[in-house]
Amino acid sequence: MTSIKKIFLAPLVASCILTLSVGEIHATDHTSPLKEGNSPSNDLSSTNAGKMRTRVDSLREKNGKAFADDDDYADKGRDHRRGKDGPKSLSLSQHPDVYNDQIQPVATAIDYHNGMIYLFNYENDKLIIIDPTTLPGWPGNVPLQHTVVMPEGKRIYITSDNTKDHSSYIIALTVNEINWDTRLASLTVNAVLAADSPNNPSELPFVTPVNKVQAIPNWLIGRGTQIHGPTLLPYSDFLYFTEFTSDRIRVINYKTNEFVSFDPIVIPGYTEQTHGVNFNRSGTIGLGTGYFFDNSIIDIYRPNRETGELQTVGQIMLGNEKKHAAFTHFVYWLDERYAVTASMQLDKTSLTPSTTKDIIPPSVWLLDTQEGTAKEIVKYTNHANGHGVFRSASDIAVVNGKLYIAEEDTLDYTFGNDGYISVFDLTDREKPRFIKRLRPGFELPKGYAVAHTISPTPDHRHLLVASWVSGYVLKIDTETDTVAKVWGPSDGLVKPHGIFAAGGLR
Repeated sequence: MTSIKKIFLAPLVASCILTLSVGEIHATDHTSPLKEGNSPSNDLSSTNAGKMRTRVDSLREKNGKAFADDDDYADKGRDHRRGKDGPKSLSLSQHPDVYNDQIQPVATAIDYHNGMIYLFNYENDKLIIIDPTTLPGWPGNVPLQHTVVMPEGKRIYITSDNTKDHSSYIIALTVNEINWDTRLASLTVNAVLAADSPNNPSELPFVTPVNKVQAIPNWLIGRGTQIHGPTLLPYSDFLYFTEFTSDRIRVINYKTNEFVSFDPIVIPGYTEQTHGVNFNRSGTIGLGTGYFFDNSIIDIYRPNRETGELQTVGQIMLGNEKKHAAFTHFVYWLDERYAVTASMQLDKTSLTPSTTKDIIPPSVWLLDTQEGTAKEIVKYTNHANGHGVFRSASDIAVVNGKLYIAEEDTLDYTFGNDGYISVFDLTDREKPRFIKRLRPGFELPKGYAVAHTISPTPDHRHLLVASWVSGYVLKIDTETDTVAKVWGPSDGLVKPHGIFAAGGLR
């Protein structure tokens, strides 16, 4: 049985750490003119194929005890019965530097088009826009990608893409002060970590369309190294990023702002085209996505919270060899054992194995990390009023007993026509019940398209949903499932991406 995941046996060179000068500047909300806007592989083809396995190793220890509960930090008193809400936000005890022992109501994002950094206050609905190129020590006019803000709101991490003249970077910032009333922020560049060398191409498998359903859009397969999928490992000092354009997981110590000694993590058959390794609340299991065409595998890791290393445990396939779902963007944990993921791929491509009869269209899957199984719990629907997944399912979140799905129109032949946010009752986690779908021009702003990233606030009172195509960040009230606040083009947003609410793991 051949694996859908592609293995790249590319030579590796040591990643370097480039620390630029430290500086400080005060930035204000403004409308400045818009800007225009790991080692390299010598062979972009796939060279080997591993085994496809729904379970590689048991997720139980030798004595038969479930691994998901085998940890001092595991919430052994948690009620895992059906109908219970997902995990609450992390205790601040793992973050000793939290300002005034409180998570700050701040979320961060970047803009694909003009390179701005956005700071949102989701309690008072304020916005600050910062031009990072004015910060001393900033590496230059580089295309930005993702953000992370730590719970205390004092540290921000920004990633950038590789260009002809620049490496891909992980940039560490200190937040000295934020004044929401005057819309002023003081930031300091602490470190600029170079993840590769300039002008590295992506290492994605070559793929072409084979029908009139599944397109191969240029936004996905172009450009060089891209650093995505930031995640924090609970009860540790480690922050993870993934290069979905290659096979590398990047790990930094956020206390020292340095790559760890074993960075990058490269595990053939596992780390290719991963968009984040998402950890459960106790930090005992990590699940890696398969963010590319015909990748139907969720990878299971066991993290070492003292060193940051990842040990492979097994893999879960979304379906089987003959019929499976593929192309997953995110994993959301329900508790210490169960998680949900969603797929984006619409139909077959040139990468689809000859043994595959059908690609299961966009759908939601319940993952059991103890048994190593996946069950399809929300099926595809072909119309906006249907009780299923209508567009490609990007991000998902489960709060207040409800499943939220960001649906984006990005993978067919008519890019970005619309975008939806669908809501399901998850009282029975194996049988979600459709509640409603938020639609452009009705519940969502007119012209809204591509609901891409969901970031819940730590108290689960709101969801922040970003659309990089139509230029909106929405605050969704999870009690009424209505839009409570809209930030959009009239506020200066162009292509917001990488939204991250303080207090989350991602």
